[in-house]
Order: sequence, then structure tokens, then C-alpha cells
Amino acid sequence: MHYITLATKHEKKRWIAPHLTPLGYHLTETEEFDTDSLGMFSGEVVRSNSASEAALIKAKQGCLLGNSQLGLGSEGSFGGGPYPGLVNWNTELLCLYDQKKDSAIYAVASGPFSITKLELAQSSTLSSIENSMSRFAGQKWLLKHNSKVFKGLTPDELTQLIKSKKIKAGTIEPDLRAMNCPGRQQTIARAAADLAKRLSSHCPQCQSVNYVAKQALKGLICRVCSGPTLEFKAHIYHCETCGQREERSVDCKSADPTYCPYCNP
Repeated sequence: MHYITLATKHEKKRWIAPHLTPLGYHLTETEEFDTDSLGMFSGEVVRSNSASEAALIKAKQGCLLGNSQLGLGSEGSFGGGPYPGLVNWNTELLCLYDQKKDSAIYAVASGPFSITKLELAQSSTLSSIENSMSRFAGQKWLLKHNSKVFKGLTPDELTQLIKSKKIKAGTIEPDLRAMNCPGRQQTIARAAADLAKRLSSHCPQCQSVNYVAKQALKGLICRVCSGPTLEFKAHIYHCETCGQREERSVDCKSADPTYCPYCNP
């Protein structure tokens, strides 16, 4: 049994552990490290590190506070993606740090995120706001009013807060903390599945884990003209422990001419 300590304040174990337990990894949580100090989605603390740096800091804190060889950190971010400016994109990163080896394995998952903020103004009606929120089952919300931020609100709690305090203006946003955001929960689970895949993939030479495709090569030949296309022709597998490297061709023998710069310029 391998023991991993996850540093989180947002109950992420429930979406990660099911993917690691079958591999013999026992995951525990610690809330002793204030992960909010590295950045908060609500804006009170701005993240100054990259997502990978923040995840690594959390993973190392997991080792320290859990007195375990393995620590796990999780970091989510929004933005970028294949359609920047058109589709909001959520990326979830997991970092598994081995204190003894001083090495880290990163796993990732990403996808579109459709929830947007709502503006509460004089012309707004609670019914229209409630209708907008009802489209996102299980999602909790936060209300920014003047200098205050009210968090973790169900649609009913948000409505009652607005009525009780007679709030006429403010911003309503999704509470993006993992325990309050089903959209992130699904992506975190997919990142955990990616980590499980990496922990199950062993180098044929030294048996170290994380022997997965680290690079993709374009140039699959066009089935019409036999020229190179933009489609991938192979993946490069690389072991970061012993340096073993191999190229594995994709199953497809040729590419559709749609992706050929000669047939479809």
C-alpha cells in the first residue's frame, strides 16, 4: 500500500481517491495548509504562481503535514483553451510529489465551462436570476456586494440573502471551490484518471511509472497525394528516470485530405 497525503481545503479526495485506490494507493486529506494563501477564485487573494508551481507547493506541503513519502496537490484554472475569448475553458492539474526521489508527476484534464456571472441591478428580477441559476444543478454561488463576498450559497439561500438585506446591485458568480462546483468535480475526476493511467504505465527498461506519450509528431501521409499532413503520425514515449525513448506509430495508416495543405490549401 502506498500512502498519499492530499493538501486541500475543498474536499477533493472524493473525486480523486476512486481512481487511485484500485492501484493500491491510500489517499488522506489534510486541511492544515491554507491552500487559499496561494490564490482564490473569488479574488481576495490573487495567485502569483503558475498552476504547476502552486500544485507542487501543495504536494510538498502534503508530504510535510502528512509525514508521507507521497504528497498530492491540485490546482484549477480558467482561460485559454482552443477557443480563447469564445469558450471559457477549465483546466485541472494534479501534481504527485515523491519526497524521497524529489520528483513529480503531473496529470491534467480540461474542457469547456459554460457557467458565467450574473449582474444584479435595479432592472434585474429575481425570477430571471433564479431561472439562470436553475440550469446548473448542484452549483453554488457567491454574491459580491460593495466590499463583501458571500460564498457557498444555494439559489434559495442567495434569493433570501438578497431579499433580507434588500440588495439592489451586485455581481453573482459561480462559487468555483471544488466542493461547490460540479463542473470542476468532473474535470478533477478526469485528471485523477489521467494520473492513474500514468501510475499504471511502466517503462519497459527500468519499470518506473509515468511511461506515457510525452510528445506527438505530425506528418501522417495524405491518402490522396501521400504528402505529409497536419495529423499526428506517431507519439514519443519517454522515461524521465532512465531516458528510455521510443516512437509508436498511430493506428491510422493515412489521413483525410481535409488536413492536407496540398489537397486542401
